[in-house]
Amino acid sequence: MQTTLLDYWWVPLVRGIVAILFGVFALAWPGISLVVFLAMIAAFWIVDGAFSIYYAGKARNWGWPFWGGLISVAAGLAAIAAPGLAAISILIVIAVWAIVRGLLDIYTAIKFHREIDFEWWLALSGAVSILFGALVLKNPAAGVLAMLTLIGAFAIVIGVVLILAGFRIRKFRNKRRPIGV
Repeated sequence: MQTTLLDYWWVPLVRGIVAILFGVFALAWPGISLVVFLAMIAAFWIVDGAFSIYYAGKARNWGWPFWGGLISVAAGLAAIAAPGLAAISILIVIAVWAIVRGLLDIYTAIKFHREIDFEWWLALSGAVSILFGALVLKNPAAGVLAMLTLIGAFAIVIGVVLILAGFRIRKFRNKRRPIGV
């Protein structure tokens, strides 16, 4: 299974690029409407989840990568289905998604810590997600526009961590076997 996961090193890289693009967009246009913001977060969740599900399918790993992706897609579809949600409800969904996703990333890092040497990148990604979720839950009434800066910054940080993880996975894969083999 480890070799299959290593062959898809580019999945965290793509997830990271999408997260950074989302974060830059969120920071560049802080005055966007709630509906546009909800569409952005829904699209991010769906894309992030789809890549995780793809990754799990290619690896034939129906554990946490699959369930984390399924949770992301479900959250994105729920946001599309009910665009009139109140700002506090959206923030609570974002916070819960980040915490659950973070816990799943940490679990994956712990599960594979003896097989890989880059598990701390996964754990760091999970810790950042949990911290972000806790901060949002602490003060959801701050408002969507005020939280947009935090959300944009979170997306950029998590994007950078995922990109670094993707390159680290590729380096690890290349050490284990020559390119093209």
